[in-house]
Amino acid sequence: MQNDPTLISERIRSLRMARNMKQAELDEKANLPRSTVSKIENAKREATASELVRISQILGVTLDMLVTESDSFVYREEIKVIEALREIPFDDYKRILHTIEAQVYFTSKDAQAPRRGYLEALVGSLTQLSQADRRPRSNFEDKKRITRKD
Repeated sequence: MQNDPTLISERIRSLRMARNMKQAELDEKANLPRSTVSKIENAKREATASELVRISQILGVTLDMLVTESDSFVYREEIKVIEALREIPFDDYKRILHTIEAQVYFTSKDAQAPRRGYLEALVGSLTQLSQADRRPRSNFEDKKRITRKD
């Protein structure tokens, strides 16, 4: 995997700022020497693999999200929401999707293009999701059944 150090440094900076965290605070929480984050963000040096792992954990993203060019971020907290959606009955899932769909629809009305187009497409995707139960499932129930047979 070839990574662009400038991309990584910009990604770390934007994620850190989104968390309202100072460089020194990220250094401390990630158990890094003082000013390590500053040097990485200012491209004075590249981060080591172990530093990237610790930084990604503190920023609440996967390592892959930190070092790849993808524009979509999923924070660890959001992953928990997705996991919870997999566990609830489909009727409850549908109600939640309809609520999100409505909120995104009304947000799109106030948005500027091209964001408006993105949000409108998202509403369409949510509508399709709520029309059929095509969401991924956890295999927790299957494992539980197997355990009971033993």
